[in-house]
Amino acid sequence: MKDKNNLIENNKNLQQKRPIGQKIELSVLITVLCSFLFALIYYVSTVSPGAESFALRIFQRIIILPILFLPLIIEKIFKIKFPYFFNISIYLFLFFAVFLGTFMDFNNIIFFWDSILHFSSAVLFGFLSLVLIPLFFKDKNTIFSAVFILIFVFTISIAIEAVWEIYEYTIDGIFTTYNAQNYMENGVMLVGRQALYDTMKDIILGASGALIAGIISAICQKRNPRFVQSFEIKKVNKK
Repeated sequence: MKDKNNLIENNKNLQQKRPIGQKIELSVLITVLCSFLFALIYYVSTVSPGAESFALRIFQRIIILPILFLPLIIEKIFKIKFPYFFNISIYLFLFFAVFLGTFMDFNNIIFFWDSILHFSSAVLFGFLSLVLIPLFFKDKNTIFSAVFILIFVFTISIAIEAVWEIYEYTIDGIFTTYNAQNYMENGVMLVGRQALYDTMKDIILGASGALIAGIISAICQKRNPRFVQSFEIKKVNKK
């Protein structure tokens, strides 16, 4: 009986000592998950199955659920723990980009919403790419130059932007009425520079955001040679 009481007491102490970052991460995850479930239920209940691009939009609302849990799945499989800000940033980005931007149609309601997302996501993924450096260079005594950090952050961020544009181009090829790259206006196909405008705008905004993230990261690394180590992915001890 005494052992049981001690176990209960230890569990209470463990819950009380739970880091604030973990509490915030869990709260954000639950909030974003509920918003995605609402988007799926609302769309199914209000839109006719015969509507244009219905299958694609249902697929988007279903596939986002496992994507939301991807950081946790990776942590579980590889027995690691991402920095709390990493997971929180991913959840918030999916909320603003997917739930608000796509599901709530902010991309069309607010004309500059997509531009904000491309710029801010490039900055975000630039910073998040820093978690890869301690993963690749396991010697904790390694001191990285500011120039290396700038190039690394910029390269990873702009590569993610390029992959996203490939995705949009592919979706437009499969679903010809989806118009992810805004190559049509009022059902009429644009030509020349007008047809390229949206794609090139996104790439330029992405490159600008990647460069800003790279410069800020390089300055931080210059001032604090141990800056990159704060992005280290922790190993979780097996129990």
